[in-house]
Amino acid sequence: MRARAAILAAAATILLLAQAAAAAVAPGSLAGWFLVAAPDMPDPRFAGTVIYMVRHGPDGAMGFVINRVLAEDWAENILDPDSAPAERSGRKIAVHYGGPVGATEGFILHSGDYSTGNSVRVTDRVWLSADPEILREMARREGPPRGLFVLGYSGWAPGQLESELARDDWAVAPGDTDLLFDPDLATKWRRAWDNRGVEL
Repeated sequence: MRARAAILAAAATILLLAQAAAAAVAPGSLAGWFLVAAPDMPDPRFAGTVIYMVRHGPDGAMGFVINRVLAEDWAENILDPDSAPAERSGRKIAVHYGGPVGATEGFILHSGDYSTGNSVRVTDRVWLSADPEILREMARREGPPRGLFVLGYSGWAPGQLESELARDDWAVAPGDTDLLFDPDLATKWRRAWDNRGVEL
């Protein structure tokens, strides 16, 4: 696992795609919603997962798995593998598995009551960033009150997600922010599954 400053910066290209989509969310977009893997999900990479969607349109879709953690590490280690123990401060950050695409690219989903010029609005309550400074602030218990650091993302080519939805590989559930940022990973899938089809 090498989520470093350069890797966070490399996510900027993907972030620009999310920004373009956020500027004009099409009717029927699942951005801001959860995809919940069906109990018989045929792809083992996504079995038991809940994905928070940040982009969905004719050009494809993008989201992040929110209920798998790879490890916990100091922010300084995440941003600089050569950091000395004396440089570590604050608290460890949970490193979530966002998906199989761009596995070395780091992103931060954070609450909408905090934003910088480098954050992209997904909904009023959830923003997306690849700014390393936010990670440092999270370690110091500053910055966004709630946030998730994720490595990698889940992506779909045009029409691919629609085909998977038609096969009932996924259910759609409201992207409740309390569930999104809740550290209780063990129950996220069940709670999201129970909310499928509910309009909030």
